Amino acid sequence: MHHVPMKLTNLYALCAAIAMPFASQGADAPSRAPATAWRPSVRWCGFNMLGMFCKTRMENGDRRIFGHFPEDRFQWMKEWGFNFVRLPLDYRFFVEEGDWMKPVEQELRKLDEAVQYGRKYGIHVQVNFHRAPGYCCNAPQEPKSLFRDAEPLVAFTNLWGVLARRYRGIPNEELSFDLVNEPAPIEFYGATPSNYAVVARAAIAAIRAADPGRFVVSDGWKWGNEPVMELHPFDHAAGESIHCYSPHKLTHYRVFNPNDGKPCHPWPPVGCTNGVEWLDGNFAKAWRPAIDDGTFLFVGEFGCYQGTVPHATYLAWLEDALKMFQGHGWGWALWNLDGTFGILDTPRTDCEFEDFHGHRLDRRALELLKRYSSR
Repeated sequence: MHHVPMKLTNLYALCAAIAMPFASQGADAPSRAPATAWRPSVRWCGFNMLGMFCKTRMENGDRRIFGHFPEDRFQWMKEWGFNFVRLPLDYRFFVEEGDWMKPVEQELRKLDEAVQYGRKYGIHVQVNFHRAPGYCCNAPQEPKSLFRDAEPLVAFTNLWGVLARRYRGIPNEELSFDLVNEPAPIEFYGATPSNYAVVARAAIAAIRAADPGRFVVSDGWKWGNEPVMELHPFDHAAGESIHCYSPHKLTHYRVFNPNDGKPCHPWPPVGCTNGVEWLDGNFAKAWRPAIDDGTFLFVGEFGCYQGTVPHATYLAWLEDALKMFQGHGWGWALWNLDGTFGILDTPRTDCEFEDFHGHRLDRRALELLKRYSSR
């Protein structure tokens, strides 16, 4: 399918047109939070949970993706001492096939359940579209682009308006929104920091029109690796999400090339004796402008692929990453709870597992996470 790129001025005009009906619903400044806006007073520490992460993968038999969110995961997180879960969602679960403007009530009720489980167990729930109408950093490719086509942009803002109205009244202590996963310069979609910022503001306008005080997070640019300065300064009830997979050749060893014959990248890297300092100098440095302007920052994703990274290397990297986050006062959410980057039912073969309610639990990794969630 060939697309004619939408000029940025036309994108601004479209977003203004989208925001206008929201303003008429009673929000004086739909893209801005109230002057007395809320901001998290505790560090969020927890996991990503993939129950509705990718409809394609679920249909192809991925056992991490259930099409819902089991209550027992919330109970376990509570028992372990965590207070946060991020729910990366595939919008295709929530709309009728062939019409992304028509929400499916029975699917939305499954998300309602997760929100209620969070409230029941004291786990803050953050709702995120990992696949949005017109954008996903993973396959399959969307038919149109959120950043240059009108239809997905209208559908995207409509979905956020639906969720904002649905959950209006639930306190920010219990629920927040994360707009779209990992905006990045993927050629087909034509995203840039500027047109992503325009799209993000339109979505925030839709949310704030229905629920003016809702806390909203935007993922960083280039797969969450650097701030979107076009969105700065953020208002008090908004923030930016960092995704830390650094160095990528370690965290994703053999993910994209299973036949890579090179040994796993060591940790700390060759020539470095302090992994925390390496992460600060080679990863966190990019976030200095956002740190300096007082933006709320949070590590919405981080982790290593469990099938190939040696366990001792993983634990050393994990602790240094947690120390680096702690040094900046950042909360975090491991990608993920169940599966290839998680602590339950991983493909790892080089460590002892504990039988935990019929699941294989990496207890050493869990205890490390618990240690740094309580500091």
